[in-house]
Amino acid sequence: MTTCPECGTFRLWKYGFRKNKRGNFQKFRCKSCKTQFIDDDFLWMQTPKEVVAFAIRHWRRGYRPSWIVEEIEIVFGIKRSVYALFYWVKKLLPLFKAINDMPLCGISQRLHWDYTYLKINGEDAYLWALKDIIKKCTVGWIITTTRGLEDAKASLRAASQHFPVSYQLKEIVSDGEQSFPRAIWETFDHSVKHYRYKGFKDKKNNNLIEELWRLKNHIPEFRTIEQANRFFTIWFAFYNIKKCREVKETSQTYKLRNMIKIEPVLTIQVL
Repeated sequence: MTTCPECGTFRLWKYGFRKNKRGNFQKFRCKSCKTQFIDDDFLWMQTPKEVVAFAIRHWRRGYRPSWIVEEIEIVFGIKRSVYALFYWVKKLLPLFKAINDMPLCGISQRLHWDYTYLKINGEDAYLWALKDIIKKCTVGWIITTTRGLEDAKASLRAASQHFPVSYQLKEIVSDGEQSFPRAIWETFDHSVKHYRYKGFKDKKNNNLIEELWRLKNHIPEFRTIEQANRFFTIWFAFYNIKKCREVKETSQTYKLRNMIKIEPVLTIQVL
């Protein structure tokens, strides 16, 4: 529901329309503070929302920014620079971060944990993640430049920030990394069991999270860890929206949908 940007009230009048290069927008006037405004999250942006959504979706899939701006000119007939793409990412990043930071209700008491290798400016880096066996969504992730005990504990703490109230974790499944059992015990105490899977034939194998690492086939080259964090903030937000219905139905996702088209619209034809 539309609210006043100054005082936050719902008491509004419809006050005509405002026309700009992107179309006609409903204009409002606040009954309390008399502020006039339009309900447009793309205020002062001349690029249509469809173009921004096109750029964000392709950037998430690992396409080079130079290729994306070329495709924008071919498909939409609009010429934009690479810096415009980076500006769009920066503008939308808080919304994607809010989706990443929300608690995940209904997740399993058993989580799968692992890390994979990355290259940032030619140096080794590590992407840590925990995944839920029921919702198939990522519960938490971080990027580190080392893979010691403190890094393992940091990844567990990052995941615990997404636990809902009264949630009780019982088991974590991972491979045979030596620092994992101690990291679990020091973070969650001995009430959380560590299960080391015995191979791919084991019913509790880590295939669930190994499938997640296929994303490495579609990631760009990173020069800084901040650039990598921006990319994966958007990537994991898209991933959880697709996998988890609770995330898809939140107000943060609804607001993001109103700004850009993030997924195809399902239509049902009745015969």
